[in-house]
Amino acid sequence: MENETVQQIRTKNRRTLLIALALFVIPVIVAAVLLKTGLYKSVGTSNKGLLINPPLSFEDIPLKDAANKVLDPEQFKRKWWLVYVIPEHCDESCSNSLFQMRQVHTALGPEQSRVERLVISTAPLEAPYDRLIKEEFPKLRVVFTQASQLKQAFAPVEDNQLKATPSGHIYLVDTMGAVFMYYPTYQDEQESILKGRDLLKDLKKVLKLSKIG
Repeated sequence: MENETVQQIRTKNRRTLLIALALFVIPVIVAAVLLKTGLYKSVGTSNKGLLINPPLSFEDIPLKDAANKVLDPEQFKRKWWLVYVIPEHCDESCSNSLFQMRQVHTALGPEQSRVERLVISTAPLEAPYDRLIKEEFPKLRVVFTQASQLKQAFAPVEDNQLKATPSGHIYLVDTMGAVFMYYPTYQDEQESILKGRDLLKDLKKVLKLSKIG
């Protein structure tokens, strides 16, 4: 009787371990398949943003912090990211985009912890926007890359306009580091607010479909 009890405990523990592994491994495999096969097209049939074909690997964009330290791309995985590639010379669309990302993130409510925000710049930030970020968005992370490296990362993209000008857009990056959708930015504040709702709808959709992050 005692041996049967021990065996039952071992079987139960084995089953629990397998379930735990499945819950972790299966979503990772699904995300990897989406990245490698381009199935984002079928998943995003009602998306509001523009699909990137093929999806890019975020780790192909070399990033440094303000101290010129190279950043490990692994730190950008396991979370969803809203990434704004800020133009070298800004207009009203820059400040509108920063506020748009904050509004979208706030509107996620309890899902906020699954999503991080990032600004990528190819040059030192212009003084007004550097000040704006420090005063209004102190938790917003800002990193840097070279314009040539950014264009090289976007070279495989089929969208010629995006390939030529990858800056000035907000991107969605998944938990496996796939840059799969982007959103143009707007100088008109009201237009930016309206388009922010589209971004929020897409983001809520992918968060619902995926349990990673």
